Amino acid sequence: MDVIQATRKFVETIHANDQTGHDIAHIERVVRLVERLMENEPVDRTGLLLAAYLHDVEDHKLGRPKELVKQHLASLDITEERASFVEALIDEVSFSKGMTPTTRESEILQDADRLDAIGAIGIARTFQFAGSRGTPLDLSEDSAIQHFQDKLLKLASMMHTKEAKRLAHSRHVFMERFYNQFHEEWDGMDT
Repeated sequence: MDVIQATRKFVETIHANDQTGHDIAHIERVVRLVERLMENEPVDRTGLLLAAYLHDVEDHKLGRPKELVKQHLASLDITEERASFVEALIDEVSFSKGMTPTTRESEILQDADRLDAIGAIGIARTFQFAGSRGTPLDLSEDSAIQHFQDKLLKLASMMHTKEAKRLAHSRHVFMERFYNQFHEEWDGMDT
């Protein structure tokens, strides 16, 4: 079995029971976006795809043990250098860590993951995650809707690749419409 297939099987197991929006469907969408964004780019395609599949395995929000990625990479027929590269890509993808990508591969992975956090899918994932954590819907500081101001409405301006910027624009416009409509309905001011 090649390293990509082995990694896909591994993450299917890891994300099998996810109820937070970080399921295998999210992973597959990120992989498809990575494939789209890396087209015509001089990048380490295998390293980038491995990172795309593995990027949420140890996400701090999900409470999984550390070292799962390292153990999986050690089980693959890849060099230590590539394994370290994949780990570095994963480390730079997180919004909460606030890291700036240091490679084109990292820019592509970060763009792909952030694209899946905005637009219609992003809205659905936001409420799925909030529901899984018992987060209120209201307008309080800790609410699901506050997540739009804290993160989602900032992401379109943080894209690196030309194609991601293009895709992010329409997804951002859709989210703004949703966000404004939500507030109008919440206040009973919709027309």
